[in-house]
Amino acid sequence: MNTWLMGAGLAIACMGAAQAESTTTLYGLLYTGLRHVNDSGGNSVTGLATGPSRWGIKGTESLGNGRSALFVLESGFDLSSGSSFQGRRLFGRQAFVGVSDAAVGRLTAGRQYDMVADFLAPYAATGKWNGYMAHIGDNDNLNYQFRLNNSIKYVSPEIAGFQAGAVYAMGESAGSGKPNSASSAGLRYRQGGFSAAAGYLRVNNPATSVSEGNWNTILFPAVTPTSAMTPAALRPDAMTTYGIGADYQADKLKYAVVYTQTRFDALASTAIGLPVSDVRFRNLEANVSFDATRNWMLGAGYAYTTGDVAATRFRPKYHQVHLMTNYSLSKRTILQLATTHQRAAGDARNAYVLYSSDSGASQGKSQTALLAGMFHFF
Repeated sequence: MNTWLMGAGLAIACMGAAQAESTTTLYGLLYTGLRHVNDSGGNSVTGLATGPSRWGIKGTESLGNGRSALFVLESGFDLSSGSSFQGRRLFGRQAFVGVSDAAVGRLTAGRQYDMVADFLAPYAATGKWNGYMAHIGDNDNLNYQFRLNNSIKYVSPEIAGFQAGAVYAMGESAGSGKPNSASSAGLRYRQGGFSAAAGYLRVNNPATSVSEGNWNTILFPAVTPTSAMTPAALRPDAMTTYGIGADYQADKLKYAVVYTQTRFDALASTAIGLPVSDVRFRNLEANVSFDATRNWMLGAGYAYTTGDVAATRFRPKYHQVHLMTNYSLSKRTILQLATTHQRAAGDARNAYVLYSSDSGASQGKSQTALLAGMFHFF
């Protein structure tokens, strides 16, 4: 049996090599660096920074007349320990297969990103520079905190600058599938140096259906005065996110703005004294990048988040500033220095820069993370 499988695999590999219309590519990204956090639970912390290290396999096969079959298998991992991210899944970042038609669009099925992540994240600092720059708790998933399992996704071809997409993820529970289902849609326009996009995402029972999200109070924006320092599970009935974004390239400068709003339905936790309540977060961010030379880029951004807990009128606020610089040693190797400073305001008592440390939120009202790292693409 094993001998037969090996022989069949070699035969298929030889067939693929002989056909110019078929391609299979091994690719990846390795990230390592140092981080320093000034206040993590009242102490400063220095250590290795976790990053978006990944490896993947992707392939296409021409079917003729502008049509092709395609697949992507992508695994995220912690370079410092070798362990898998995304709930220790083998291919946790992406895993899908489908068909593409130049005139009709692309249809895929598997574990995939939603349209908010696809169309809006590229306008945010966290989506294009560094995961530590995510809006508090990554409440809008612009840092790709989770993906949609059991999903079918359609993305149209670009027509007159417009492109649309939609995703539906089927619930795994018995019956209609609605309890754990998700849906998402997006629209994007690109013309010259300008682009704009809108996106929508609805996830039912997210703590189960997208379990790798931040469903613990110490990783979540504040919902009570003590929630940031008190570990407790969160299980909202649903999560709804929508937003708009735009950017403009003017010679060496690129300006971007993005706005998102996220609502968590029926959020509750007796451990932190939170009655059943709808909770909203609004995020507004502006950022700019400057290509100082062919190899050297500078970036800066500011994000403002407001929250509203309907049942208690608890209203946290967060100010966040990002500064970063990239220097390309080659097309495949980039050095990065970055800092993110977050300050809690309103009813929020603690700050928490995403991934800043294992100890979580600050003891005081502000937290600063400094990063020095290297990206290597292959």
